[in-house]
Amino acid sequence: MGESILDKDTEITFPHFTLLKASAGSGKTHNLTRRFVQFLLSEKVPKGGLRNMLAITFSNNAAREMKGRTLSWLKKVTFDDRKVMADLLEITSLDPQVMKEKAGLLIDAILDNYSDFQVKTIDSFMTTVFKASAIDFGYNPDFEVLMSIDTLMEYSFDLFMRTAKEGTAEADFLGEIVDFLGEQKKAGESYLWDPSAALLEEIKKIYRKLSSRGKQPEIEDCGEDLRKIREEIRVTIEGIEKEIEDSGLKRHGNSSYRTILPLVRGKSFPDLIGKGFANFPVSKPAKGNSNEQAAYDRILALWRDTEELISRFTILFVHSRCTPYVRAYQSFGNTVEAVKRQQGKVFIGDINMRLAEYLDRAIVPDVYFRLGDTIFHFLIDEFQDTSPIQWGNLFPLIENSLSQGGSLFTVGDTKQAIYGFRDADYAIMKGLEKENPFPSAEHAVRELSTNYRSRKRIVDFNERVFKERLAGNAEYREAGKRSGLTEYVQKAKEGETDEGYAEVTLLERNDNEPPERVKIQELIEQLRVRGYDYRDIAVLTQTNEDAVRATTWLNEKDMPFISFSSLDVRRRQVTGEVVALMNFLDAPTDDLSFGTFILGDVFTKMVSKEFPAVDIDTLREFCFLQRGNRPLYKAFQGTFGSLWEKYFEGLFRAAGFLPVYDLVTEIFALFRVFDNIPEEESALVKILEVVKDFEGGGFNSLRNFLFAALDEESGQEWEMTVARNTDAVQVMTVHKAKGLGFPVVIVLLYEVRNRGFEYIVQEKDSTVCLLKINKSAAACDQDLQDLYDQERMKEMVNRLNSLYVGFTRPERELYVVGVKSRDAAYPFVLLPSEEFRPSASAQRKVEKKSPPSVAQAPCPLLHRHRLLEFSAGPEEFITLEEKRRGEFIHRVLSLIEY
Repeated sequence: MGESILDKDTEITFPHFTLLKASAGSGKTHNLTRRFVQFLLSEKVPKGGLRNMLAITFSNNAAREMKGRTLSWLKKVTFDDRKVMADLLEITSLDPQVMKEKAGLLIDAILDNYSDFQVKTIDSFMTTVFKASAIDFGYNPDFEVLMSIDTLMEYSFDLFMRTAKEGTAEADFLGEIVDFLGEQKKAGESYLWDPSAALLEEIKKIYRKLSSRGKQPEIEDCGEDLRKIREEIRVTIEGIEKEIEDSGLKRHGNSSYRTILPLVRGKSFPDLIGKGFANFPVSKPAKGNSNEQAAYDRILALWRDTEELISRFTILFVHSRCTPYVRAYQSFGNTVEAVKRQQGKVFIGDINMRLAEYLDRAIVPDVYFRLGDTIFHFLIDEFQDTSPIQWGNLFPLIENSLSQGGSLFTVGDTKQAIYGFRDADYAIMKGLEKENPFPSAEHAVRELSTNYRSRKRIVDFNERVFKERLAGNAEYREAGKRSGLTEYVQKAKEGETDEGYAEVTLLERNDNEPPERVKIQELIEQLRVRGYDYRDIAVLTQTNEDAVRATTWLNEKDMPFISFSSLDVRRRQVTGEVVALMNFLDAPTDDLSFGTFILGDVFTKMVSKEFPAVDIDTLREFCFLQRGNRPLYKAFQGTFGSLWEKYFEGLFRAAGFLPVYDLVTEIFALFRVFDNIPEEESALVKILEVVKDFEGGGFNSLRNFLFAALDEESGQEWEMTVARNTDAVQVMTVHKAKGLGFPVVIVLLYEVRNRGFEYIVQEKDSTVCLLKINKSAAACDQDLQDLYDQERMKEMVNRLNSLYVGFTRPERELYVVGVKSRDAAYPFVLLPSEEFRPSASAQRKVEKKSPPSVAQAPCPLLHRHRLLEFSAGPEEFITLEEKRRGEFIHRVLSLIEY
């Protein structure tokens, strides 16, 4: 049971706004669920009906967990669970018998009207609000929300490019952009052979940036000013060169003039940014030579002019560098909008932007009317991950509810704000800790101070890292203070006899023989000897690449593992082969897809049984010899006629007519994939699940499915579910581990270096400017420096918070394995120096084995291999009578609602 901070229902005043600061392991979800159940059960809470309460989470998994916990609590109350009953009797004024009866009725009400049980992700809730007012926005309410923009953007861009024929306005516009990009290309960069691909990527980045702001971009036309200033720089530099040649002064060997002159003559003006001006172009002349002194003074004046001109050029360059991309974004926008309306699709970012323009105090009652009921009580989880536009959209709804006697209960931890790259802003929560934006509501800020997850030694380790080492580090202190890492309050749970264990091992980097590989292998072997199961151990990394590398080290020692970075079935070879076949069926001239399939395991394992003469070498030789004869499948028909007739002809004819699910099951049956590749059974079943959900969403186009399969951002629905009791080491990134806990955690750390920023947003009243600023450019202007420093501070906070999340996952033991190449590198400068180093005298408690998992009898799946009949040949046709009968049946079925 977590630490309680909730008041008894008789003591709660309405309206009120409670902000709960919950450090890692302090019972955040427990208190959130407790508040939800309290309000549902209590008779003292006004307007506390199921439809009047909304709990907002930031992931589908969190929403499912909270729904499950709520139902579990109600179920335990119904069956008189003493622990839960005692917990709830502390905060409700109900008689125990009445509480049991009401809990039972609530379970029935939830199961009978599950849609009234409002525990949703913030995106899901905003979509509901948008759909309620869809007509006002000019949309059909039956639209599809796209969480990823990639597929539709790429399709729209192809349409846009088709209109760019020679002589058209679009072609002239794109030509100007390509020329502009060529001018801005830095020396040393490769030639941009395909500017369209680079342009599309930039447009997508701009969309993501703007969708989190809810404002349109401002275009700053600096073209003429840049042209003038480039000419001024050229004239000034040539003036310096003439003065040097005429005066005969000795050139300074360490002056940046030596590199500036060829850059200006080569028109590589962007490379001038950041050049130093400490050393003059020439050495000081000897005393007494008045002509040389006069020339020296003229050169010095021109040198100072050059410094000023390059500084002005830098500011203009920074403000103009995004201009071609923003222009393309605006020009391309009309095509995207047309495609979205044609296909009945909306980006999730569109919903936030449109609602930001639409929601205000006057419209809120109308929104609630359309939703069917007013929400009076809001509960928000992971509040630190809220973005400005999300909070801006929630604010008027919450304000309206509070004005009618409602409540707001937010739970979060600014120290765990690690989604800054998605434009989440921890400063929103930080600001609400100090100031109440709802004058009508009572404001309370409370903090959970007990860590129920981690043992004392681990809590002490984190105190040492963040409240001492970080607080004493000049470079990172301010970032730690902003997120709360240097001043939080937390203690270990009392009564634990085992104090836990924490250890730091720092290794010297060696790319040929990585020492961290041996260290991690040895650690896991020692943990196993001491009684831990594999499933008790987690390896956390900073990146997906690190996670993949760690799994190879475990694989070397035959240690079972689950890589949460590779649960996406699209990463598996068998999925790639199935998708390649579907790509070929959709576009028969796609030789790469056809070749990929016939050389893959799905095809070769089937063919080797029935056509032993056709092996993989024969197929490879065929592909090599026919590489110039397009399309490849026609050559295959001629060379392997029997194979084509048996395996491809039926699919080829049916591809445009069969539903996607039927097509996939036909492929599985035809190539007997469950028999031939039994080790991939779970991945194959997952493919069928994804197709089922795809069709369940009202889509049945093979092309649309293939677009969805290639969409890298739509990953969650493709991920396989892992059984909780699987005895395997869990390998994942720190971001994946957020919210989870493990008995033992090994955190693998590498040196982190500063990187550049894609776009820095300069906020204006109703618009934003997109800038590209690096360290050198920032040094030329104070405004640019301020913007750059703000962005860098956000990045520092994100890094430090990621470190905190990783170090707070363990329950009993923490092992930090760091690989460094220099002593002053981040994050190693923050790690304790001596007291947590490995020691021969360190005593680690030998743990008992985890409770054994219940052995379940194997339950093999039954996979039928019944093929469809393709009887309708070219000589057969459907009569008018049969067509009318089919249309009648379709019409009847379309009228069935349930």
